[in-house]
Amino acid sequence: MSAAVTLALLFFFSVGLNQQVAEGCSCAPGHPQQLFCMSDIVMRAEVTAEKIIPDIENIPGMGKIQYEIQVIEMFKGFDRIKDIQHVYTNEMSSMCGIRLGHGQYLLSGSITPEGFFVSMCDFLELWDRLSLMQKNNLKYRYLTGCNCTISICTDKSCQPSTKNECILTNWSSSWPFEDAEPVNESACIRHSDGSCGWYGGIGKPSENDTMDMSDV
Repeated sequence: MSAAVTLALLFFFSVGLNQQVAEGCSCAPGHPQQLFCMSDIVMRAEVTAEKIIPDIENIPGMGKIQYEIQVIEMFKGFDRIKDIQHVYTNEMSSMCGIRLGHGQYLLSGSITPEGFFVSMCDFLELWDRLSLMQKNNLKYRYLTGCNCTISICTDKSCQPSTKNECILTNWSSSWPFEDAEPVNESACIRHSDGSCGWYGGIGKPSENDTMDMSDV
C-alpha cells in the first residue's frame, strides 16, 4: 500500500472518528445536590498547571489532559485524598472533556484506574462564581441529604410520593446553576422525623432540621 493511500485512509478514519465522538457527550439534567451525591470526590482546589497525555496510538485529540492541583478544602471523599495527585479529563470536549484555566474551582468526579477523573457532566464551577448559599450547601447540607431522593416533575402541582423525596419542578434549575433559581439555592435534607424537604436557610441546619445520618 502506498504512503499516499495510507495517509488518505488515516485521514478518513480520523474524520469519521471525530464525527462519531462529536455527538458522544450528553449530560442528563439534575440538581447540583444530585451531582454532588453521585460523585466520589468533591473538593475546592486550585489548578496550577496542565499537560496533554497522548493516547497509546497517539491519535490527535484522543488523549487526556492532566491538571496539577492544590487541594484547599474537601467536601466529600475525605478518605481518598491520599489517592489524588492530579485531575484528569478527556482532551476532546465532544468526549465530555473540560478545559480548566488557572484558578480555584469546585471540582467533583469519579475515582478511576487512571486517577481522579472529571467531565463537563460533573459538578464543576469557578469557586468565585458560587453564591454564599451554594458554598454553605457544599459544607453543611448536600452530604446529609444524599439518602434523600430528588425527583424532577414538569407539573408544579406534583407532590412527593414518599417521605424521603424532594420534588424539583423547575427544569431551569438544573445544572449549570448560573442565575440560580430559589430551589437551586436550596438543598434537600433529611429532617429529624425521617422526612426530606427543601432547606434554604443560612448556615448549618439545626438538630431539629437534620438527623444523624448513622441512624438512617
